[in-house]
Amino acid sequence: MSAPLFLFTSLALILLFLLVWAVRPPRKIFLSIDDVFEALSEKRHYARLPQILQSLRHEDTDFLHTRGYDDLASRLRRERKRIALQYLNYLQKEYQLLLEASRILAKIAPEVSPMDELGRLRLNVRFVLCCRYLRCRLWFGLQPWEAFGILSDMEGDLTLRLEMATARIGERAALAPEFPLPLENRRRDSE
Repeated sequence: MSAPLFLFTSLALILLFLLVWAVRPPRKIFLSIDDVFEALSEKRHYARLPQILQSLRHEDTDFLHTRGYDDLASRLRRERKRIALQYLNYLQKEYQLLLEASRILAKIAPEVSPMDELGRLRLNVRFVLCCRYLRCRLWFGLQPWEAFGILSDMEGDLTLRLEMATARIGERAALAPEFPLPLENRRRDSE
């Protein structure tokens, strides 16, 4: 097989793989309005960030190395890295849930919506790229503190925006009985 033919075939297979990957059905989270409010009231994973960062510090395992427990120290580092990666997966799922909640809130009350679709897309891309960057840092054993901080701040900011939007929706709902809708006034006038 000649080199150009091999290169062409390889490129065609890569493009075919990318096409199949691009047209796969998205993993959508379909939420009801009650699910949105329940998701916003749950405790966030980013609240556990200090414990995760503490577990990734090398002081504990360095102590074990100095005492001659190299196998135990290696196993402890592997387990802690696995837990950090699992935490990152939870953080990413939670962020996707919050983005879906913001999408639903935008449908409920567009004028109170915390962000538009383009803003959600930008935040999602930034979050996913930070997650991939952090995974690579964890796999290679590099210190991930600033990347975890960025992800935590992004999720906290989105949570705060959503809570403010739901508070505004609640305020509007509370004021609704005081200010009757124009359609209700027309119905009363026609009776």
